[in-house]
Amino acid sequence: MKRTMALVALAVWMCGAALADSRMVILLIGPPGAGKSTQARKLSRKYGIPSISLADLLKKDAGWGKAGSKKIARAEVESGELANDEVADLLVRKRLLLDDAQRGFILDGYPATAGEADKLDALLKERGLPSPAVIYLDVPDEIARERMQHRRRADDKPDMIARRLAEYHREAGFILERYAGPQLHKIDGSGDEPHVWREIEQALASSARAAN
Repeated sequence: MKRTMALVALAVWMCGAALADSRMVILLIGPPGAGKSTQARKLSRKYGIPSISLADLLKKDAGWGKAGSKKIARAEVESGELANDEVADLLVRKRLLLDDAQRGFILDGYPATAGEADKLDALLKERGLPSPAVIYLDVPDEIARERMQHRRRADDKPDMIARRLAEYHREAGFILERYAGPQLHKIDGSGDEPHVWREIEQALASSARAAN
């Protein structure tokens, strides 16, 4: 048993090392409270590609926390509502054209519509980047709700949590259907952080083996 586990760990490490030297695009899908930000930071460190959140881009564009910030964009982020396609496309494209995203990137919160997915596909072809590997962190609403309540953030009030979960379910169905196939990896995100990370590593390693 120990030998088998050691061999699996070695295979994951070898695939990870190969991926770190190649181009890759990862989409992170999951409800708020699924731990996407935590896992995105780990992926960014391991593979040397930036982690990009649409919510963070919107906050930055709105001048989050600064005097004279754009109130409409701030309200849109705080309410958990999606930006329209035009705003999202502009912010994401601008960020993806920076030098650190030349070999790939990790996206959280984008694409969420057919139009955004088409724009992303076109950008990947333009940049010579591969189709994305999709990591779907599946977390039941009750667990996601409990996690958000424990974070004690200003935007994690009960009514806001309900709106964000509802918005997630409206967009998740499209994403899962659009990227259905071997590139989609469903991970049980209700487990502890290290376990979820191991599952993600193994999923990406299997994608690398299939691609080769």
